[in-house]
Amino acid sequence: MKTTTLNYLKTGLYAIMSLSVLLTSCSPEDGKDGIDGIDGAPGPAGQDGNANVIASDWQTIQWDEGSLPTFGTMLIDVKDIDLEEFIATGGVVMVYLRFRQEGVFDEIVPLPFTDAETYFYFSIFSNESVSGVLLRATNPNGGIYDYQNTETLTVRYVLVPANVSEANELNLNNYKEASKILGL
Repeated sequence: MKTTTLNYLKTGLYAIMSLSVLLTSCSPEDGKDGIDGIDGAPGPAGQDGNANVIASDWQTIQWDEGSLPTFGTMLIDVKDIDLEEFIATGGVVMVYLRFRQEGVFDEIVPLPFTDAETYFYFSIFSNESVSGVLLRATNPNGGIYDYQNTETLTVRYVLVPANVSEANELNLNNYKEASKILGL
């Protein structure tokens, strides 16, 4: 019994000594750092992204044949996208007008917008063969035709997918801010 107790004491002493050695061993700050290896060659540059945002080119306004001097419509065809489904899943459709006078100003405004007595707005149009943005303008005093076929007034649509519009704090009413965030 005396030998067994002595063996337990020796084992306990060795355990305490081992524990004290482990606790007082060197920390990473005590040693010298090794030399870093050589960096690899840089990879190719990636393409600029736009977060899957789709934007049309700036287009001059050309009113459809059924337009009147007081009411104009223009269908902007959107290919390969079902706009009704796009909107139903949380996508956002924006339409902008750009007023341009070279050297003087370049103003971009979201629709709906009123210029003098002309009110511009848009809706989504869809049937079996065509899906698009329907630009509309009304002016009770006429003058709708003054806005067509001129490079000083152009229109553009921007389609923002749901995941992008939800993930970013977008102010789509500010074209400069939205175009910077969306990479337009």
